[in-house]
Amino acid sequence: MSRTKKIIAIIILIIGLLLIFSPFIKTAIVKYMSSHGDLTSYSASDLDKNNKKKATFDYDSVELPSMSSVLKGATNYDKNAVVGSIAVPSVDINLMILKGTNTANLIAGATTMLPDQTMGKGNYPLAGHHMRNQSVLFGPLMDVKKDAKIYTTDLKNVYEYKVSETKIVNETEVSVLADAGDDRITLITCDKATETSKRLVVVGKLVKTEKLTKKLQSKYFAK
Repeated sequence: MSRTKKIIAIIILIIGLLLIFSPFIKTAIVKYMSSHGDLTSYSASDLDKNNKKKATFDYDSVELPSMSSVLKGATNYDKNAVVGSIAVPSVDINLMILKGTNTANLIAGATTMLPDQTMGKGNYPLAGHHMRNQSVLFGPLMDVKKDAKIYTTDLKNVYEYKVSETKIVNETEVSVLADAGDDRITLITCDKATETSKRLVVVGKLVKTEKLTKKLQSKYFAK
C-alpha cells in the first residue's frame, strides 16, 4: 500500500472512531461540568448580584446538545450567571441554577426561564436538557414520583417543594410558566432525548422555607 493510501486509511479510521465515540465523549463532558459545578466559591451576595444582572433568554437557539455546542458551552458558560442550586435527592439530581435559558448555560446546569423570577415566590420555572444518558442534567426527572422533594437554595435559604404533578405538554404550552396563585417550582425538559415537540413538566408546591445552614448545605447540595 502506498504512503498516501495509508494516510487516507488512517484518517478514515480516526473519523470512524470519532463518530463512534463522540456521543460518549459529549456526555462525559456534560456530566463532568454539571456534576462538578457547585456553590462553594460563591457567597449569598454573589448570587444576589448575579440574579440582578441581565441574562439571555434565547429559546429559539436551544437545540439538542451537539458535540460543537457542548465544547462551546464547556468554555463559554457564564460563571457569573449562577444564582443557586437545585437538588432532587430521589432521582439524584444536584445541579447549579444559572440565570438565562441559552445553549451554553443549559450545558452547565438548570436555567431560569423568566427574567424576573424569584426563588421561593410565585412560580419558579427551570429548564434542563434531557440527554441519552438518563443520569445527566434533567434526564432523571423522567423517574420522579409524586410527593418527591425538591430543594433549591440561593445561599440564604433552603426552599423545600413537594411534587404535586407530572405531565406531558406540547412545547407551545407556555401557560406552565405563568403564576398560578401559589408558590411553586416548575421543572421542564424534553420528554425524550431526541427531537420532540413534547415537554415533561414537573410541578412542586412550596412546603417549607428555612435558613441555610452548613448542615443543610452538606445534606442536599454537596457534591
